[in-house]
Amino acid sequence: MIVTYNWLKEFVDVDAPPQDLCHRLTMAGLEVDSLKELGAGLESVIVARLDRVDPHPDADRLTLCQVNTGSEVVPVVCGATNHKVGDLVALAQPGTVLPGEFKIRKSKIRGQVSCGMLCSEKELGLADASEGILILPAQLPVGEPVFDVMGWRDYQIEIGLTP
Repeated sequence: MIVTYNWLKEFVDVDAPPQDLCHRLTMAGLEVDSLKELGAGLESVIVARLDRVDPHPDADRLTLCQVNTGSEVVPVVCGATNHKVGDLVALAQPGTVLPGEFKIRKSKIRGQVSCGMLCSEKELGLADASEGILILPAQLPVGEPVFDVMGWRDYQIEIGLTP
């Protein structure tokens, strides 16, 4: 069974940190298989705004986006089709290591510079599958870490239940 620390706190008055809670559960006879911090290492995935979206000049299925990070506008090549000008998106900046050890770096894609990656829920480890990039609520502050402003910082606890 997989539960999150914040979800448990909605139902049970828990004042112990996640690590101590897992120890208490184990001492109570439940087997805690894993404790995983959600959003760990993803501080450089920020809220960004699409200022411009153009077709990629050398690829039919790609777009060339001008992405506003709050401090600068950077070019990003994107393969998704569910975005438009003005959307707020999750931008993994160069140096970010996404789940699955996928490192983001500045690169050239079909001759165009791409300074990061627009992320889907799957790429951020939030879902098993996704149809396109993650479109964020319009009121979020540009330039802030996505996991902080969306309240996604949490711990996932996997409990092995004996049948």
